[in-house]
Amino acid sequence: MSVVAPPVAATITAPVTAAPAVAATAINTPKIKNFTLCDFRAFAGPEPVTFKLDGKNLLIYGENGAGKSSVFHGLDEFFSAAQPNAQARKKRLAELENIFPNPGKGKVSIEVTFEGDAASVRWDDQGHPADTKGYPAQPADARIVNGAYRKAALDYRALLDTNYRHGNGAVNLFDVFVNVLLRDYPAAHNGKQERLFDLWRRMQPLPQMNRMTDADKTNIQALAKSFNDGMAEAIEALWPKANAILKDLKWEDVELSSLEFASVRFNWDRLRKNRCYLGCEITPKLKFREKDLPTPQTFLNEARLSALALAIYFGGRQICAETLQADTPRLIILDDVLIGLDQSNRMPVLRMLDQHFADWQVVLLTHDRVWYEMARFHLADRADWGAVEMFEEKQPDGTPMPITGVVRPFVKPTSIDAIAANIATARKFHGVNEYPAAAVHARVAFELSLKKLCERKSIPVRFKADPRELNTEDLLSAIETWLNSSKGSQFKQHVEQDIKNVKQARKVVLNQFSHSTPVNLADVEVKSAIDAVEALQKAFKDHIPTKEAAVP
Repeated sequence: MSVVAPPVAATITAPVTAAPAVAATAINTPKIKNFTLCDFRAFAGPEPVTFKLDGKNLLIYGENGAGKSSVFHGLDEFFSAAQPNAQARKKRLAELENIFPNPGKGKVSIEVTFEGDAASVRWDDQGHPADTKGYPAQPADARIVNGAYRKAALDYRALLDTNYRHGNGAVNLFDVFVNVLLRDYPAAHNGKQERLFDLWRRMQPLPQMNRMTDADKTNIQALAKSFNDGMAEAIEALWPKANAILKDLKWEDVELSSLEFASVRFNWDRLRKNRCYLGCEITPKLKFREKDLPTPQTFLNEARLSALALAIYFGGRQICAETLQADTPRLIILDDVLIGLDQSNRMPVLRMLDQHFADWQVVLLTHDRVWYEMARFHLADRADWGAVEMFEEKQPDGTPMPITGVVRPFVKPTSIDAIAANIATARKFHGVNEYPAAAVHARVAFELSLKKLCERKSIPVRFKADPRELNTEDLLSAIETWLNSSKGSQFKQHVEQDIKNVKQARKVVLNQFSHSTPVNLADVEVKSAIDAVEALQKAFKDHIPTKEAAVP
């Protein structure tokens, strides 16, 4: 239903009950294969740095100062609808160039290759032709243009736009809705579909009053009506989505009850200072445990405000996604947007992305190592996720690079499966005769294998008030008890020998003193231990089916 907002404020009231969330149906949309930065922000040239996504989602851990946010801004700027022409795009790229001098420095560039394409799409300052809208395409690439409107690129500052930056007064989300949240929602204008962002841009700047013709006035009124109709329609569709996502994020005590939209209209005043658009206001109305909240930013805690912001943003992406073309990339880039949530409230965000945005490509960045390892642990069985770790480049002695030098991020691709990654690292250290280091990584892989099986099969483990006191003996004992029970007996024959092998390896290698210098580790003992851990993990995966692979 299309709702036309009258000149005075109109409240579009949410349905009494929100429709249940339905998992997205995967469709074949363009996915990024490689993403390359050179001389861009933290990525000092001349050597380019390439992130290999291979069409997967990507989890990125980055230390503070390691260039994590440069990855976010690189993708956000590449897929950008903000610069209206090629010259503006070139100027914007120059503003983002790395500032440190470097002999033989490379030219600033961002490059993206999509799956199935041999050629990349490149944005640089070398004078490559661009289409009339200024996107880095030769010839014009509809995937970049459409992807710029359709993306969801959010950092923590974007969440602030929905709450903290409004002081103690009413929240006004008009700019957020037009420029970000609903920028690509289609509105009917003169028999064609136009994006709300484009309609709003066409409404600026206004002709001077003494030069404004009747035709100009008619055009402005027509644009404003189309804009108002489209915005009202989008707002009406938004809440069922936002409220459903709020419930999925486990914040059922917060409800978006309405969005008050004061329709945009032009003030035809003779005084220049009074000539402007009025009614540029979109005010969310909230209920918290059935009580109205006139100023939610002064009452709700940070976790609820963050969840509310995420629900509004992702609800907007959902209603706009319903109009996506088949050749449009669906890209979600999230940079530390979860820092306002504690660890227990972060996992539902992964589940929400998996349930509602299965056909989108997600790049999730964080500086929180604990959260990174938790997410990695829960995503380990997923073939559609990859992982990368980023560190600030250091000198050979381990100290940071001097402040006057060129600092480049050190990018370390790794496996989303921490068990496989630690086994690979153990083999690497074993190969260079670093036996204590190899033993430590083998032990980590062993512990993670046991924890994963206990979690996925809900195996009860002996309680410890301090979880740091939980050891492999407790985990292994719990698993063996489960294998001897009615629930696990059917799997016992498949893993019994592998458990015996790791028990043997625990006597020397897979124990907490395996890194200590008095322990004499032999080559064959370390290799046998690594082999035993890898075989045990494979036996668990092959013979003990887990719960559904989706994030719990």
